[in-house]
Amino acid sequence: MVLALREIVNVPITTPHLAANAIPAEKVDGTIKLETIHDWHDDLASDRHYKLAQTILCHTNPAIVLGSRDAKIKDDMLFNTAVSLEGEPIANQLSSGRCWLFAMCNVVRIFTTRKFNLGKFELSQASRRTPFSHWRGASADGSPCAQSYLFFYDHLSKANWFLEQVLDLAGDKLDSRKMQFLFSELPAQDGGQWDLAVSLVENFGLVPQHVFPESWSSSNSGVLDTLLTSKLREMGLHLRKYFRQLQAQQHPDALEVARRKKEEMLKVIYRILTINLGTPPKPDQLFLWEFKDKKGDYQTIQTTPLEFARIHSGYDVSNTVSLLHDPRNPFRETYTIDRLGNVVGGRDLVFLNLPMPKIKRVAIAMLKADIPVWFGCDGALASGNRFRTFDIERLIKLVLAVDKASDTDNGFMDTKLRDFEAAYGTELQLDKKERLLAYDTSMTHAMMFTGVHIDPLSKLPVRWRVENSWGPEACNKGFLVMTDEWFDEYVFQIAAPREFVDHDLLDIYDNAQHHVLPMWDTLASIF
Repeated sequence: MVLALREIVNVPITTPHLAANAIPAEKVDGTIKLETIHDWHDDLASDRHYKLAQTILCHTNPAIVLGSRDAKIKDDMLFNTAVSLEGEPIANQLSSGRCWLFAMCNVVRIFTTRKFNLGKFELSQASRRTPFSHWRGASADGSPCAQSYLFFYDHLSKANWFLEQVLDLAGDKLDSRKMQFLFSELPAQDGGQWDLAVSLVENFGLVPQHVFPESWSSSNSGVLDTLLTSKLREMGLHLRKYFRQLQAQQHPDALEVARRKKEEMLKVIYRILTINLGTPPKPDQLFLWEFKDKKGDYQTIQTTPLEFARIHSGYDVSNTVSLLHDPRNPFRETYTIDRLGNVVGGRDLVFLNLPMPKIKRVAIAMLKADIPVWFGCDGALASGNRFRTFDIERLIKLVLAVDKASDTDNGFMDTKLRDFEAAYGTELQLDKKERLLAYDTSMTHAMMFTGVHIDPLSKLPVRWRVENSWGPEACNKGFLVMTDEWFDEYVFQIAAPREFVDHDLLDIYDNAQHHVLPMWDTLASIF
C-alpha cells in the first residue's frame, strides 16, 4: 500500500528526523525565563481588580459576564425603513454550511411570495413521483426555493470543478502551495459565494421546497462532506497520474481521454450524492407545483427547474453585481479569487471594491425600494470544510459570541456589546484593514437585510434588521439587530441589482481587468 501511494503521488517517503536547526531551549535568548514568570505572578497578586476578574471569569462564560446592558437597551428592534414582506417561516440550515444558499433563497422567496400571494396554508399533497415520470410537489409554507436541490448540484459541480483543477495543474508539484491548498480545501465542502449561487441557478434552476425536500445529509452535511472529500482526493491523485502518463506518451488527445476518465469518476460521485440526498429532478424535467394562495384559491404550475427560476421566481439573480469592501486594496476596481468556483463554464466570481459609504447607500436604496439585501460578513467561522465534522450552527454561535461582538442567542450585533478592557486591562484594537492583513477576519457567513433605521436628523443609518437562517428559535425569533458600527467593521459584501449601481461603476464591473487574489487570501474563504 505504501509503495502504491508513493507511485501515485511521485514523492519520496522519508523517515522523520529532528530538525537540523533545533537548539536547546536554555541557549535561546528569546525564551520565557522563570524569573519573568515570577515577576508577572507577583505583580498580578497585588492587583485587586485582577483577582476579582479571575474569581468571576474562571467560573462562567466571559461573553455573558462582559455583556453591556446599555448596548442591548439601545439596540432596539425598531426600524423606520423595511421591506413590506418577510419570508415565513424562518429558514433553518441546521448543521450545514449552506448559509449563502439559504440567504439567496430567502431573497428569492420574498419575490415569489409576492408574485403568487403566498402565505401559510395546508399541505395539499406530499412530494412524490408520478406515473408519467413528472415530479409533483405541494408547499405547506410557501417556500419557493429548495436549498437541498441547490446543495445537490453544488456538490456535484464542485466535484467536477476540483477534478478540472487537478487536470489544469497536473504540471505542478504536489507539494506546491496551490496543490496543497487544492487538496486540503477544495474537494468537497458546503461553502460558497453569491456568484457561485447565481451560477447554480443559471445552470440548474430552482424548485419549490417540497419538490425536493431535505434529507438527513443535507441538514447534517459533515458525514457526507468527509466521505466526498476523501474520495475526491483519491480520485484527484489517480486522475493526475493518468493524465501525466498520457502526456508523457504524447497522446494526441490526452486531455479529452483524461476527461472521459473524469466522467467515470463523477458518476461515482453522483451515485453517492443520490444515495444520501435522493435523486433530484433534472434541470429540464417537468414538475407540477400545487399550492393555495392567501385567499385560499388553488393554483397549479407545470414547469421545469430552469423555467421556474427564469419565469416564476420573480427575481432575476443574474441581474446583480457583487459589491465588496476590502480596505487593503484600491477601490473602484474589480477582484476575483484564483480557482474559486463551482460550475465549470459558469458565472465568473467578480467583486467590485467600493468604499463603505457607497455600499451602504446602495443597500439603503434597495430597502427603500422594497428589495431585501443579501450580504456577507464575518461569522468568525472558517470554511465549512475546515469544520465540517462539527455542529456548525453551535460553533458559529460560540465563536461569534466571544470574538465578533455578537450575542446570537438574543439577536445583537454591536461592537460595544462587551467591555474586554474592564476585565483584562487590554482591548482588541485592530481595525478592519489590519484584521484582514493579519487573517483575523474573513467572510464566513451570509444573511439578509430586511430593514434599516435611519436617524431623522443626520439621515445616516443607525441599525440594521437582519434575517438569519438558524430557525425561529435562534436569535430574536430568527432576526438580529446590527449596529451601523458593526456593519462598518464586519460586513464585506452585498449583492445588488444592476439598476442600483451607478453607470460608471457598472462600466468598471463589466470591462475592467480583474485583479486576481490567491486562493489562500483572507477574502477567499467561503461561507
